Amino acid sequence: MPLIDVQNLTWWYEKKKPIFQGFNFTLEEKDFCFVMGKSGVGKTTLVKFLMRQLVPPRRTIFHGKDDISRYSAREVQSYRRDIWVVFQDFKLVDRKTAEQNLRYPLEISDLPGREAKERTWLMIQRLWLHSQRTHLAPTLSGWEKQRVAIWRALINEPEFIIADEPTGNLDRESSTMIADLLIESNVIGNTIVFITHDQELVKYVQAKHTVKVVEL
Repeated sequence: MPLIDVQNLTWWYEKKKPIFQGFNFTLEEKDFCFVMGKSGVGKTTLVKFLMRQLVPPRRTIFHGKDDISRYSAREVQSYRRDIWVVFQDFKLVDRKTAEQNLRYPLEISDLPGREAKERTWLMIQRLWLHSQRTHLAPTLSGWEKQRVAIWRALINEPEFIIADEPTGNLDRESSTMIADLLIESNVIGNTIVFITHDQELVKYVQAKHTVKVVEL
C-alpha cells in the first residue's frame, strides 16, 4: 500500500483557473520522487496538501488507508510528526548551534535526553560536522545550513521527507552536494519528495540514481 495516494485531485482558488485537474500521484516507501514545474503550477499547493495545511476534497488524498480530509485536529498533529519539510531558507533556529538544531526535533518529540544526545552524536559523526557543531546557525555557510536542515529532518526517522526547493538559494556546486546528500539518505532507506523547477539538477540525479519524476 502506498504511503501517499492522490486520486483525481481537482482544486482551484476562488476566481482563478484550476491548479489541479484530475491530478494523480503515488508515493511508495523508499521512493525518490521529483515533483517538477514552473512557478505557479501548484508545487507549493501540493506541499500544503501533503502537510494537511490545506484540506483536500474528500476521498482524494490518502495516507495509507486513511482519507486525510477526514482527520481530526489530533490526527493531523500525529500525521505531521511522521513528515518533515526541508525549505530553501533552511528554517534553522538562529540562537541554536548546529548540534542543537539537529537535536531540536528529538526534544519536541519528548525522546529521553540520553537517547537524544546519542542519536545526535551519531548524526554529527555521519555529517562530519565536528568542527562546526558548536557554531551558531547564522555563522554557517548556505551549504552547511542546508546540510544541517536535511539531517535534522532525518534524525526523527519520519515516514517521508519533503524537500521544498532545497537548492533554490545555493550555487550549482552546493546544489549538487545537497542532491548527493539526499541520494545517500534515500539509499539508506528514507523516502524523499523533492520539489524543484531545476531541470539540470534532475538530470544530474537521474544519471546517478533511480528516481520517479512527476510533472505539474
